[in-house]
Amino acid sequence: MSFHEKSNIAMLVLTGGVYAWYFASTANVLLGGSVSPEEALELTNTKMLVTVGAVIIASIVAHIALAIASPSEAEEAADERDRLVEMRGDQRGGFVLALFALAAMASAMTAQPYYLIANLVLAGLVASELVKGVTKLIGYRRGV
Repeated sequence: MSFHEKSNIAMLVLTGGVYAWYFASTANVLLGGSVSPEEALELTNTKMLVTVGAVIIASIVAHIALAIASPSEAEEAADERDRLVEMRGDQRGGFVLALFALAAMASAMTAQPYYLIANLVLAGLVASELVKGVTKLIGYRRGV
């Protein structure tokens, strides 16, 4: 398994796990819980910033650990297959992101609360990264 494939798996697990926790823990607020819109905005903003920061720090630590575990693989440049797998993953993830962007614009046009629009954008980014990661995993396993 190449460094790029290991990196992709690590990011897929981190992204899926951390954001699953985030959306599960804020689902009550996002789906119209018993808090005011101002409290919901404050609660989700703080939790969103902490979650994004945690993903960034965890991904840095995971990549450092992968590089330490196999330094020779980490130094290898991406070959043509890696670039093609990356391109296909970006393409499919971009489609998902575009759909969520349209949904966020529709939410903004219908005057939804800011925290819902922000979480819809975040959900789009997360879904895009998950689709990209799964596409890349399939590309590495089955071949391009």
